[in-house]
Amino acid sequence: MPEQAFLAFSPMHAVTVAVCVCVIAAFCFAGRRAGLAEPRVRMAWVIWVYVLQTANVVYFALPPRLSLGVSLPLHFCDLAGWFAAVALHLGDRARWLRTTLFYWGLCMCTQAFVTPTLHEGPGTLRFWLFWGSHTQIIGSALYEVIVLKYRPSWRDFRTVVVVNAVYAALILPFDALTGFNYGYIGPTAPDAPTLVDKLGPWPLRVVWMWAIVHAAFALLTVAFARRASTLATHS
Repeated sequence: MPEQAFLAFSPMHAVTVAVCVCVIAAFCFAGRRAGLAEPRVRMAWVIWVYVLQTANVVYFALPPRLSLGVSLPLHFCDLAGWFAAVALHLGDRARWLRTTLFYWGLCMCTQAFVTPTLHEGPGTLRFWLFWGSHTQIIGSALYEVIVLKYRPSWRDFRTVVVVNAVYAALILPFDALTGFNYGYIGPTAPDAPTLVDKLGPWPLRVVWMWAIVHAAFALLTVAFARRASTLATHS
């Protein structure tokens, strides 16, 4: 019997996202209720993140999946998984990682839940690595906000703009020279529909991506700054 393929916007997609959301909610709930034991809850999650992110790298590094165009851990979500583990582990000793996790996790990696670039079904390891990895990233970002009370400032916004600029300065020339599409800023397109497809041809779409992403980052910063100001007024 052939393996069932994964299709975006199918019942399987809806059920999978619902399960991932439940896992994230359970993690945040456990952290909120743990009290003095909260660091243990967080470290258990961090260990799971390290294990799964390592498995993801190894999975793509082994034949027959090894391909320079897809196997290098250079996508935003590849890096965000490692950022999540280190940020939750070190806290404000790595503030820039917490900041990057917050913005990337909530504004960029969430797109994987909406338009997943996945074809393999639940009978494959790839399916579980994809959804587990993105659940870890988004769950870690929300845990930072809900449990650890991370709040972005305009200084943090400037930090993530610099991080994005460094990423683009390194990855865009690499993509242009090789024809790869790491970070979705290369000249080729993924083999599954994404929101990037609506932004026109390369390289102009990279400009639109930059503008839209940072506008979303700014709106997120404004929302949290306004909420913080409102709470301060009522306290």
